[in-house]
Amino acid sequence: MIQGSPTAMQPQLDIELHSLAYKDRQLLKDLRQQVHPGEKILIVGATGSGKTSLLHTLNLTNPHFRGRILFQGKDLLDHKPEELRSRIMEVMQEPWLDDLSVESVLREPFSYAVHRRKFDQSGWRERVLRLLSSFALDGSYLQKRSSQLSGGEKQRIALIRAMQFEPEILLLDEISSALDQTTSRIISNCLFNNYRGTIIAISHDPLWQQSWQRIWSIEQGSLIEKGA
Repeated sequence: MIQGSPTAMQPQLDIELHSLAYKDRQLLKDLRQQVHPGEKILIVGATGSGKTSLLHTLNLTNPHFRGRILFQGKDLLDHKPEELRSRIMEVMQEPWLDDLSVESVLREPFSYAVHRRKFDQSGWRERVLRLLSSFALDGSYLQKRSSQLSGGEKQRIALIRAMQFEPEILLLDEISSALDQTTSRIISNCLFNNYRGTIIAISHDPLWQQSWQRIWSIEQGSLIEKGA
């Protein structure tokens, strides 16, 4: 059983899992960890070890676990899913963007009441233009169709789509795996320098592996914390 660093601060996530499974296969057992606001955590391990299943569990995309996870002191299962996923947002390795203008792609989440309640759209354009600039993109991208974008541009737009709502936690699943080093550096610099929330990510990119405060290594069904 793994213990996080002791602190007087209430953890943002308090994770105590007896087991974590994918379909009928047990991946992890006896996992105990705490996550505090603003931490940057990297998950590593062999293919099939359970990295993605663990990441998906943290916003209930994967419900196949025994135990409990508290978010801000409240059981994940007691949060409404749409509310939970507006606060703990995941960006995938190959994000799906509808074949619309980038502006429409970014505005589409406002069709959900949970996002309309969270943000006044009156300052939307200024907020998005700042995010575009921080990811080395300019305002002309708002008029491009998503089908015109490169893989690296799509990944940046997917991140902006999440970050415009200032989630408390970002879950990142191998988002740099198909990127060239220039694009990967742009994304990592923006996330580590401009995003104040918590990041929990899976990445094999050596450039990214230098930037983490904590490393969770999944080995033979156990999670072992290693020095970053």
